[in-house]
Amino acid sequence: MITDERRAAVDVQGWDRSRESHPYLCEDCQDRAVAVRARAEADERERQEQERLRLEAGEQAAAQRAGGWLSRFRT
Repeated sequence: MITDERRAAVDVQGWDRSRESHPYLCEDCQDRAVAVRARAEADERERQEQERLRLEAGEQAAAQRAGGWLSRFRT
């Protein structure tokens, strides 16, 4: 049976209020789930930044190798 409390937790109350992220969990578990999601998003952003920096370093190294005085003999 769906209670009014549970329905209110799931339904959007207004445009300025967000929905409860995990309405089926207790408050402590909700907090943990939100923290885990935030940490995963931060880890993904960090991974993408590291990948971008690695690619930039590789491009710089390739440009540096191609720009030496021996580069005219590599054709």
